[in-house]
Amino acid sequence: MQLLADVLFWLGIISIPLSWLMWYFGSNIEIARHVLADIADPALKTALKEAHAERWGLFIGLWPVTLFVLSFLIELRMVE
Repeated sequence: MQLLADVLFWLGIISIPLSWLMWYFGSNIEIARHVLADIADPALKTALKEAHAERWGLFIGLWPVTLFVLSFLIELRMVE
């Protein structure tokens, strides 16, 4: 169980810069949705891409907290 707690902790650490990268490069990443290809207005497309990148960054930004709490709870269970 200690290995699992360590892996979760390090995944939490790694996900912090991953969140920053997704915030910065996320406007170029569109997974499983090709909605932006149908939009003709360049200003609207740019605004939607920026919003998409922000959502990606926030989504991945929630991972560290979750992974740190899971790591802590697993370590706490091992002590008991």
